[in-house]
Amino acid sequence: MSAGRGRGELIRKLLESQSQSSSSGDSASGGGGGTAGRGLGATQDSGMGPSGSAQTAGKASGRGKLFEMLSSSSSSSPLQTTATSSSSGGRGRAALIQSLSQQGDSATIASSVILGRGRLRTGADTKAGGDASSAPLAEQTIADRPDLTRKMEEVVISEREPAPVRKVGTKGRPVNAVCNYIRLQSDPNKGVFEYEVRFSPNIDSRNIRMRLLNEHRDKFGGVKTFDGVQLYLPIALPNKVTKYTSKNPADGSNIEIQIIFKRRKPLRECTQLYNILFDRVMKTLNYVRFERKQFDPSAPKIIPQHRLEVWPGYVTAVDEYEGGVMLCCDVSHRLLCQTTVLDNLREVYQAGAEQFQTNAKKALLGSVVLTRYNNKTYRIDDINFDSSPMSTFQKGDRDMSYLEYYETQYNIKINDPNQPLLISMKQRRVAGKDAPEELMFCLVPEICYLTGLRDDLRSDFKVMRDIATFTRVTPNQRVAALHKFNQNVNSNREARQILEDWGLTLADHPERVSARLLDEETVYFARKEFPVGPNADFSRYATNNELLEVIPINNWLLIHTRNDMRYAKNFIDCLERNSRPMGIEVNKPIVQILDNDRTETYVNCLRKHIAAKTQIVVLICPTARDDRYAAIKKICCAEIPVPSQVINSRTLSNDAKNRSIVQKIALQMNCKLGGTLWSVKIPFQNVMICGVDSYHDAGQKGNSVSAFVASLNSAYTRWYSRAGVQTRKEEIVNGLCASLKYALQAYEKLNNNLPEKIILFRDGVGDGQLKVCEEYELPQLQDACKMEYSGYNPKFTFIVVQKRINTRIFADTPNGELQNPSPGFVLDHTVTRKYLYDFFLVSQSVRQGTVSPTHFVVVKDEANFSPDIIQRLSYKLCFLYYNWPGTVRVPACCQYAHKLAYLVGQSVKRPTSEKLADKLFYL
Repeated sequence: MSAGRGRGELIRKLLESQSQSSSSGDSASGGGGGTAGRGLGATQDSGMGPSGSAQTAGKASGRGKLFEMLSSSSSSSPLQTTATSSSSGGRGRAALIQSLSQQGDSATIASSVILGRGRLRTGADTKAGGDASSAPLAEQTIADRPDLTRKMEEVVISEREPAPVRKVGTKGRPVNAVCNYIRLQSDPNKGVFEYEVRFSPNIDSRNIRMRLLNEHRDKFGGVKTFDGVQLYLPIALPNKVTKYTSKNPADGSNIEIQIIFKRRKPLRECTQLYNILFDRVMKTLNYVRFERKQFDPSAPKIIPQHRLEVWPGYVTAVDEYEGGVMLCCDVSHRLLCQTTVLDNLREVYQAGAEQFQTNAKKALLGSVVLTRYNNKTYRIDDINFDSSPMSTFQKGDRDMSYLEYYETQYNIKINDPNQPLLISMKQRRVAGKDAPEELMFCLVPEICYLTGLRDDLRSDFKVMRDIATFTRVTPNQRVAALHKFNQNVNSNREARQILEDWGLTLADHPERVSARLLDEETVYFARKEFPVGPNADFSRYATNNELLEVIPINNWLLIHTRNDMRYAKNFIDCLERNSRPMGIEVNKPIVQILDNDRTETYVNCLRKHIAAKTQIVVLICPTARDDRYAAIKKICCAEIPVPSQVINSRTLSNDAKNRSIVQKIALQMNCKLGGTLWSVKIPFQNVMICGVDSYHDAGQKGNSVSAFVASLNSAYTRWYSRAGVQTRKEEIVNGLCASLKYALQAYEKLNNNLPEKIILFRDGVGDGQLKVCEEYELPQLQDACKMEYSGYNPKFTFIVVQKRINTRIFADTPNGELQNPSPGFVLDHTVTRKYLYDFFLVSQSVRQGTVSPTHFVVVKDEANFSPDIIQRLSYKLCFLYYNWPGTVRVPACCQYAHKLAYLVGQSVKRPTSEKLADKLFYL
């Protein structure tokens, strides 16, 4: 009996197309064949059954009663004969088998065995005791039917193009804008044509396949992309099947090459090829690649006082948008030290010779270095202190030292022969191997230069200010850089030819669009309300008006060292004086003075003096130390749960700014106690808004923290916060489901009902994970609701928030100058994705450089909110982050989740106490 994994509907159609003389179910073969679920099919040879007659006991893998139907049909049917004489298995394509059945030749179908994914197997298995003549019959089937082979080769598989998604809002004032997108214009006579290349007799070597095909490249235009099987050409060949003949380089025999047309690829499938083309363009322009960005080493900006240089460059990406295929091109910069890694090693040695190796690894591991002799970058994975440039390695048939290698290969003389070697590991895929091969590179520190910003540079204000003069680019400068890029490509003959070969040209100007500016928002305090103005800044109102909900600070603990007594006294006086306008009542604290600033001294004091009635703990530390901060937060967030405020005494030393600093601290303390500061009007009823973000710590071997923040009241001023720590093998969605359950319990406790709709803003998700969110995360969150509450099925709106994007949008003024858009700027067409429901929102006002918009992707909207509602809601939520009296880049729930995930991942490293879940203790 036949065994296979063909689809039931496929074989059923095949059976219906055959003429059957009888359907009485004659059991001429004796015993009936059995069908075994989906297991691997096996045909057993004939044996003596209980009745003494030959009986065939066959097992088949398939679906439903496929082979039961075959075995019960008339024995005169060719399919019946095949079922009892041959063994087959596979997933034949419907189009192929249906075309075979329409030929009307049942013998062909009966003797052809379908295997794999629609391939024809020529030859039948001859079982013991079977008819040996059936094998030659099966072998002749394909050979005798050249027309069948031709029809199979001409089958073109057409994929249905998904429907474009167009969701455009209407609210707001129209404004003109310019984007950093350049339209790609294509030649209608060219495209990307896909062909399959076959060699007869077959050639296994990919290199030989390419060499044989290259012998005929002039016959099909010379421009191609070939991977050994699939061939892509910018022009269509005149015939569906084109044949060439080459000589086998091994024995000189003739090899026939068939180039079979498959289809013309739609634009949405060509973007990968177009991105490869632009990589070639950048290489032609002699740009150096750092990760996904390209930089120009010939035009560095030198900062001599810090021994730094800044390389200008671009980051490019081609994709299909609503307005067509466009190139997104943004200006980028790369910082490069003019000092070598050897100079850094010497500085580390002078700082402490005893701990030299440990400190050197701390300073350099994970850094990226540039070797100027070949303009390549390497990541430092280790330092080999046992090797030096005098060490040797195998080159060819002899040993060669690194000193000799660099002198003969690059004419570079290494001056210090005793320096250690840097180790860089890179993975490279090798043909014929599943796992990538790991290569080790040994680098000499003397000729390596560090790239990027080190921690000591980031903390130096003067260095950052001088770097910003080159990296902080205005909208007009960005557009000028786009024009320069266009000019560089079009003026370089080789670069221009790369695009023209595939029928591509760059438009002369960046894309111009019409966007919208949402209406100005109003912020509400306890007794007054204020319009936020064109810059969405209300800082002058936040500290001079009574807050929405205040918590009196009656029992609080202040801890500081003896050396910081003056700062502590000034802080207490300033806090009492400046809290009154905000409506906060502050009593005198319980003060604990420490003799030293050791971490264990702070920890012991906290454990000893935190009482049950303590509302909040304020600690003034003389310096910023990560280990001390982490120890304090572990005690206050997990061990003895109480809101805590850690202040660096240096921030209290500036008398001129002391008042504004203490006012912000007072706002934070009120939030950590459960108070609220201000609100904006969000006219929703019975809707929960959630924010999700995650933190990944490379030092913890893949461990991550997921943070979940959910609104508890209708004003969206109170939030439930929960963080979970996942191990490397644990799914992050498991923690989200648990957090959602606890949030629903807290919501029900406060409101006496469950939310009818849940709007979830998911941060930290790239384009490649959108399907995971839609098909995996969202269904599990929905199942969590049903499991927690029987019959509870709220409508979910799942929105992904993306900050790390290269899109830049500039407002076009009447005088032709470009400037940053005002807060509330929305763009939801032309440069949005063709098959996604997405939009760009500018929520912040930026005085220097260029503002970065935020990309929102609506993955699922079961509540069917209009685009205007989702866009306006996203903008309103940017006002509700209580650490800043203005707007932030992302909705407040996402920013809260980010702060919580970072605190737990960096410092606490364990789940926080449930007693703090309804307070913003992590601000």
